[in-house]
Amino acid sequence: MPNQALLFASNKKWDMLIDEDEDEDLQFNGPPVPRDMKYILFNIQRQRENFESIKAVAGKELINDVYARDPDTDTFWYVGKVAHVSDVPTDKAIARQWSMIEEHSARLRPAELYPKWGKLELWVAPGDSELDVAYCKPEIVFQQMSRDVDGAADVRSVEVGFAGELYENNEEGFRTVRTADGKAKMPEILSSVDRRQPTDAELDDMMEMLNSQVVSMEADI
Repeated sequence: MPNQALLFASNKKWDMLIDEDEDEDLQFNGPPVPRDMKYILFNIQRQRENFESIKAVAGKELINDVYARDPDTDTFWYVGKVAHVSDVPTDKAIARQWSMIEEHSARLRPAELYPKWGKLELWVAPGDSELDVAYCKPEIVFQQMSRDVDGAADVRSVEVGFAGELYENNEEGFRTVRTADGKAKMPEILSSVDRRQPTDAELDDMMEMLNSQVVSMEADI
């Protein structure tokens, strides 16, 4: 039984993304959604708690960052993280939670991704690799996932987790431009902070610079 106070507090964070009264009206181009992966607060919170529990035990070894992409563009939006127990591979973890992750992506980026809900691509990167992605490290190559993976339906919801990205204080969101095979399009960014953890201010400046470069590239297309 989930903690009711936690659900109440969490609801304030999700109210810009989800309105359960809309469920009947929303349509998308995709297969039926498993009941335990419908985009409702109970399921969202359960999978977030699963994510935190798995991460607490396994660290980032069994964590992957997730990016969503409109297949007609080369912009990949960071939409959250998945976790899976050691017996469940990443592709099954994504496929099992696909409907929740895709709908979260569509709601998180209504202008860019919502129009392609049901046809979005999901890609993964190593866990907690946002900084390396932002620096365009060549060793970070995204892997495309599939909606349909043999055996994914047999994975129990408790064996996988998803922690969706949430925006606060009018955040722009993190995006990166990649090739069709998941490699960075822009050259590696070398910095004096390469060999240490950057401060929050340095990270904010770097993210702003990266997003500005992405906007410029998109304008040239």
